[in-house]
Parts: sequence; C-alpha cells; structure tokens
Amino acid sequence: ENNITKAMAACESSTDNHQLSEAEWYWGNISREEVNEMMRNTADGTFLVRDASSRIKGEYTLTLRKDGYNRLIKIDHHGGKYGFSEPLAFPSVVDLIQYYQKKSLAQYNSKLDTRLLYPISRHQQQQILMEVDIDTAGEQLRIFHDQYKEKSKEYDRLFEELNQTSQELQSKRTAIEAFGEIIRIFEEECETQERYSKEYIDMFLTLDSNTETDKIQSNSDELQSRVEEIHNSKKKLEEELRNKAMAHMEVDRKINSLKPDLVQLRKIRDQYLLWLTQQGTRQSQINDWLGIRNEEEDPYTLADDIHQEERSWYVGGMRRKEAEELLRGRRDGTFLIRDSQTQSGSFACSVVVDGDVKHCVIYRTSTGYGFAEPYNLYSSLRELVLHYRHTSLIQHNQQLNVTLAWPALSQQRV
Repeated sequence: ENNITKAMAACESSTDNHQLSEAEWYWGNISREEVNEMMRNTADGTFLVRDASSRIKGEYTLTLRKDGYNRLIKIDHHGGKYGFSEPLAFPSVVDLIQYYQKKSLAQYNSKLDTRLLYPISRHQQQQILMEVDIDTAGEQLRIFHDQYKEKSKEYDRLFEELNQTSQELQSKRTAIEAFGEIIRIFEEECETQERYSKEYIDMFLTLDSNTETDKIQSNSDELQSRVEEIHNSKKKLEEELRNKAMAHMEVDRKINSLKPDLVQLRKIRDQYLLWLTQQGTRQSQINDWLGIRNEEEDPYTLADDIHQEERSWYVGGMRRKEAEELLRGRRDGTFLIRDSQTQSGSFACSVVVDGDVKHCVIYRTSTGYGFAEPYNLYSSLRELVLHYRHTSLIQHNQQLNVTLAWPALSQQRV
C-alpha cells in the first residue's frame, strides 16, 4: 500500500511538471537579468515564472510588472502544495497562476492590486527564430500588421472620444458652477424680498389695500418658483455630468485595455520585419505584405536613413532659446529632440510649424516614450521619431499639424 501511494504521488508530480513545462509563461532556468530585459517597457500585469535562484527543486519565482517596476514573488512549496504564503492551497504552480489570472493578487498583498494579465510567452518569443520559410514569415507579418492597424484605428477612435467627453465634462462642470452662482444671487434676492414683503404687506393691510398685498405676495411666489426651476435645472445637469463621467471612465478603461495589445502586436510585427530584412528579403516584397503600394514611401522600412541616426536630431542638453535659434528659418517639419529643462527624465521636441518653432514634451514612462497617454508606447526615441516621421502630431495638439520630417542636424540644411 505504501509503495502504491508513493507511485501515485510520483505520477502526480510528473504530471504537474509536464503541465508546467508546457506553460507558455514558464521560462525555466533563466537569469534575473534576462527577465528584466524581456519585461522592459511592458504593461502592468505582465508576468512570467522561472526557476528560483536557489536552484532548489520545486522552488520558483514569479516576476510581475506593477507600477512600472518588476516585482519578484517567491512561490512557496511543501507537502505537495504551492502558494505565495501559508496556508498553501494549490496542487500545482499551473493552478496557482491560473487562479491569479482571474483573481487579484491583492488577496495575497494589498499593494499588488492587479491580476496576472499578460504572460511573456516562450512560444511567441521563439516563433521568429523557428521560422525558416520566408513566405510563411511574410504571411505572419501581414496578419500581425493588419491586426495592429485595426487595433490602432480603434485606439484612435477611442482617444478622440475620450477628448470629446473630457471637453463635455469640463463644459458641464463650468455650467454647474454658473448655476450655483445664479442660485446664490436669487436666494439672496428672495431673502431680501421676503424681509421687505412682510413690512409692506403689514402696511397695506393697515391701509386695507388687498390688491397691493396680493401683488407683493405674487412677486415673492414667482421669484421662489424661479429659484426652484434653477435648482431643478442644476440637478438635471449634475445627473448628466455623472452619466458622462461614467461614460468617460468606460472609454478610459477600454483605452487602457487596448494599450498592452498594441504594444505586443507592434513588437511581434517588428520582429518579423527585422527577421525578413536580415534574410535579405526585397523591400518591394515586404511592402506587398504590409499592403504598401510601390509608389508610396514606406513608413516601416528598416533600411538606414537619416532618421535612424540619433545624432541627426538629438541635441542633449540644448536650451529652448538655442533650439529656436537653430531652427529659425528652416522648413516646416524640421525638428530636434533635447533633454527637458523643466521635467527631469523627460525630453522636449522642438519643431517648425507654419514658420514658427513649437515645443512639446516627450514623456518617458514605464510603457515607453510618447507625447501623451495613451500613446506612450515607443521603446526608444528613435522608434518615436520613425513613427511621427509619417504621422502628424495634430492628434496630440491641434496647433501641431506637422510630421517630424527633417532632422535639424542632417547634412540637408534647408
């Protein structure tokens, strides 16, 4: 009986190990440095599991992205059970991870109020390396590029909707403040009229003038009725504001849920693009997979050009006035990027628009570089420059209908 029990336990352990080795988020014996590299610029909720640094069999480490940092969580194990803390309740690491993919880790630690949302997949990372067929890789490039374009369109639509609801919210808040001021004025008027009305009514009653008394009372009632109407209008507007605020929060939630998908799809697409380029694939063939007509300039090419060279547009600690002097008289779309003088760790883009030099902040966040949320998703300044070389900045600022077309430090000083 004892031997049978041991054999069954060994079988169950073997099954658990097999399940774990098949899990896309399990990376086995990799270093902390390798994990940090893979987790860089990922969204909160991104995770993977690796063997613990102790190298003790059955011990594992969960790495979770939270608040822009990697959180290392030890997975405890004894008596055939796994968990983050006592009492250990899960029969396997796979069961543990699957549970917290649906439930918040706040149950374990109140500061970790997130689920395990986005696994770093071994299969996904290795997919390009395993690809040996150029045509198959090209078709995959087409699929991921199409998915990225669709998600981008949805993202842009939601972003526009978010801006619109923001303006409507501000408008309604301003109107409510105005209503409050009007109500205050009317209530003061009511108090004044009520005080004087009593004196006049007493006087006219003494003079036996019922007509004047009725008129005063009527004016007072009319003023009170008007105040009630304004109160009702204000309440109605406040209800509209609450509904609009809820709609705004829903759009914001959708935007935040789309963001990791956009980042991941772009990374996968660019992996295929890089692999195909390294294999010597003709640019015309890549353009075909990307759906770019031959006569169009290719916004996704990885071929060397002046925009690829940081030294053609990055000027380090140059000050605002110096940037304006350098860009004065240059053609629209001439630009440079410098360290921000006002926001430590961020950058500033100076660009010529309609003959004038405009400046805008480039934020560096846990998810990447960008001009504004939710577009802070470029892994480097170079990627940002290559994107906005073909995309107008108008989506971030109505006064910036321009692309980053001409690096200010290139040879072509026009």
